[in-house]
Parts: sequence; structure tokens; C-alpha cells
Amino acid sequence: MRVGLILGSVRHSSNSPGILKFLESLVRQHRANIDLDVIHLLHSPNHPLPYAIEDVAPAAHDRATLPDGYADPKVRAWSATVMKWDAVLIVSPEYNWGIPGILKNTFDHLYGEWVGKPAGIITFGSRGGSNCAEALKTVLGKGLRMSVVDKNVMISLPVEYIMTQKRLQGDEEVVTEHEGEIVELVEELVKRHQIPQAAPA
Repeated sequence: MRVGLILGSVRHSSNSPGILKFLESLVRQHRANIDLDVIHLLHSPNHPLPYAIEDVAPAAHDRATLPDGYADPKVRAWSATVMKWDAVLIVSPEYNWGIPGILKNTFDHLYGEWVGKPAGIITFGSRGGSNCAEALKTVLGKGLRMSVVDKNVMISLPVEYIMTQKRLQGDEEVVTEHEGEIVELVEELVKRHQIPQAAPA
């Protein structure tokens, strides 16, 4: 099973790598058959994507024409990448009570590639990134008609991990205490992949 793991933060000094380290160790331990395709929205191949959306709305493309229907080569490559995934897992901070702009842009370039695909959400912030999580549920579940796991994981960070240069390493209790929730989230993604559900209306 191939899972796209999108990191919502592009800060050079981010807490995402620490959470990613713990997440990868859990996947290796509990689901060795899962291949994680980690996407950094600045440094992964064909990223960052352009901010300008193409003239033809993504939802107007017939899935049979993808990825060749897109004019921009970066968007074509992104489309081809997403279509290879069986599910998507997002690990993102909350920025100003919402979704980081570059993460939202990453979803907005495509449409048919996302429809029906299982998605799980892990957010972090001073209050666990709850506003980002709810916004992602709306965008992914209602806007892109993905099969979003109901129960997301929210990691509440002490202020020093946000307001100073201190960063998560992945072994802190504020991260590891969510082990059970993360495992349940991954298992639900596997279940939704094995038993596809109808895309939300």
C-alpha cells in the first residue's frame, strides 16, 4: 500500500521532522507493508507548485485525460504522483487559525485525483491545530470529496516549541502519548483502502 505523506510546514526550522520520525517508526512497526511517500512542499521533486491555477478548472478535467490534460509540467507530475497513492496522510501545523497557504495550494491544483481517496489528518500547534484540522476536513471531505477519517490526531505543543528555537525530536511525551491514536488512524486508512467507500456527495 502506497501512502502519500504531505508535510504542511515549509519552515526551515520546523517541528514536522520530529513528528515524522515518530510516525515513520510506528508505520514500520505496525504496518511494514505501507510505503510512505513523503512530500516536502518546497524540496520534493516538482515542488513548489505555482500559485496560479490553470485556466481550465481542475474539476473540469476528465480523469481519463490525466495527467496529460494539465498545461504545466509541474502540475502534470504532481497529478501522476497523487494518482499512484492509495491514501493520503497530512501532517501540518496550524497557521493563524487555518491551513498553511502552500498546503491549500497543493490540493487546489487537482480535483479528480483526490476524489474518493482515503485521507488522514494529524495537526499540531499550541491548541493541537484544531482549526486547521476542521478546515482540512471541510476542504478535503466536502470540497474534494475525499474519504476523510473522522477522528484526526491533534498534538498540543508547549509554547517553547513554537516561540523559541526548540524543536521536537520525536521522542517527547507530547508526541509519543499519541501513539495509539496514530496507529488507529493508519489502520483506518488501510481499512478504507481495502473496502472503498463512496465519495461524499
